[in-house]
Amino acid sequence: MGTATDAPSAAPGPDDLAAAFGLVDVGPGSLSPWSAVFRATAPGGAPVVVKRTAHRAENARAMAGWTTAAAAAGFPVVAPVPLAVDNPQRVGEDWWVVYPWVEGEVYRGAREQVRQAGDLLGRQHALAVDASALRGYRWPDVDPDAVAAELAALAGRVPEPELLADLAGRWARQLPALRSAGLPAAGVSSDFKAVNLVWAGTRGPVLVDPDNGGREPRLFDLALAVLLFHHECPTAPGRLFDAGEWATFRDAYRAHVRLDAAEQRLWAETVDHLLWEEGSWALADQDDDAWADPRQGAFLRDLATTRLDRFPLT
Repeated sequence: MGTATDAPSAAPGPDDLAAAFGLVDVGPGSLSPWSAVFRATAPGGAPVVVKRTAHRAENARAMAGWTTAAAAAGFPVVAPVPLAVDNPQRVGEDWWVVYPWVEGEVYRGAREQVRQAGDLLGRQHALAVDASALRGYRWPDVDPDAVAAELAALAGRVPEPELLADLAGRWARQLPALRSAGLPAAGVSSDFKAVNLVWAGTRGPVLVDPDNGGREPRLFDLALAVLLFHHECPTAPGRLFDAGEWATFRDAYRAHVRLDAAEQRLWAETVDHLLWEEGSWALADQDDDAWADPRQGAFLRDLATTRLDRFPLT
């Protein structure tokens, strides 16, 4: 289910990471509760971040190449810092990368931030940067037993479990049409959320966590942002986009991207697909504390009961 990365193995210690990359120091605690991300200092004193990247060597190197080319083309995304050693590289069981530290503000739900985020995603999908080396989209298999188990696990948590049951049925029926549609692909982060952006002064938002990305249908990336932009962001509203926010985000995105006929025809099916593939994973992955949290719990309940007519494409 979903395109989320596999559960990570135990992280090497700060001293291991510092030695591997030739860094002055690596902080002892992760900056993120969801992944291994450490503040560090590079030779010369520049602040940097050390974090896990893609799990396979070819994917880690492809992502490093894509972010480097995208940054060189003027797109605001972190790219590997030049070091005297390989960056990225394998340390312990996983692949790690050193990025520059980006100083800035977090997302707070301002309408201008919403517009800038939609603009950023549109610019990303319109980039004239070769993304062919990035991993392709991982199309799921329909496993009725796995779907039934997922629905049973969520039934006691979501307000209207019958909505998810209906969604799962539509997802399974619609999958062949999506697979055969030849939807245009782009280099994506596959995780375009407020928590993965930093507003760096006049630069505007910077994408600081591209590592789950690949070459995927750009429409999927847009739908994922619709559904999960406010997910796990403590300073965001405890809900999905409202109508005005979605219109602002969508119109800023479409200033850069002309969606083709298949994309426009299959928008509702795409939102269904991402709502089941990534939305149900987001719902299942949250612990009791997250569901009890006033902001995050409200977001999860809104996600579980959302209707497609909230997000018209035109």
